[in-house]
Amino acid sequence: MRIDQYLTDFHQGTRRQVFRLLRQGRVTVNQTAIDSPLTSVTEQDDVRVDGRPVTGRQPSYLVFNKPVGVQLNLDATAPHSLGGLLNALDREQALKVFSDLPKDATGLVIVSDDDQFLQDVANQDWLSTLRVRLAGVVSELPALDNDLTFDQVDLMPDKIHQETIVLARTRDLAVGVPTLANLQGADGLVSRVAFGPLQLPVDLSVSSYRGLYPDEIDNLTGPLVDEDELLKND
Repeated sequence: MRIDQYLTDFHQGTRRQVFRLLRQGRVTVNQTAIDSPLTSVTEQDDVRVDGRPVTGRQPSYLVFNKPVGVQLNLDATAPHSLGGLLNALDREQALKVFSDLPKDATGLVIVSDDDQFLQDVANQDWLSTLRVRLAGVVSELPALDNDLTFDQVDLMPDKIHQETIVLARTRDLAVGVPTLANLQGADGLVSRVAFGPLQLPVDLSVSSYRGLYPDEIDNLTGPLVDEDELLKND
């Protein structure tokens, strides 16, 4: 059996993830690093990912809808921590959080026990989309016109409800979150509703989480240099 199919059968990731594991030198067969998906293996071979047998490696990729005031701490015993939202089974895993969302913001947070996945996501340097609601119908925000914190700012006025939704894209959350929270008429609650290609699931209530879908994982990490060409020709 080909190594890529073998890893897929043992739930080591999507086809794209498996290719990434191989190209990053994270797969060994009988203590030898393997980088080609065409390598043949049998059930008698010692196949490992990150030094762990594939039979014991079940990586987790999670997305949270973080409440306001909750710290990005996965220690379940710490007060007001993200770890307190985890179920008993997930608390046993060596999870790490993509620590970039301030305590005073709500919304999308990524958590995983796959260190390389978190690094790959960080390397993409994705923009975050922040959302805040303003009282009244607003057609312009002079306060943000020359603010280099934001790459793009969109206003969505609602005359029926007499409010305006502001969507702002930024990489600097430490400055962007308080800037939006302090806008005149802001309700004070700033939420991250997107991170790069990942949208905050509309059915994910505050204080809850779910696993990332395979296509969401692939989109967050982006392709390696030769990945698309190899997958197309395989």
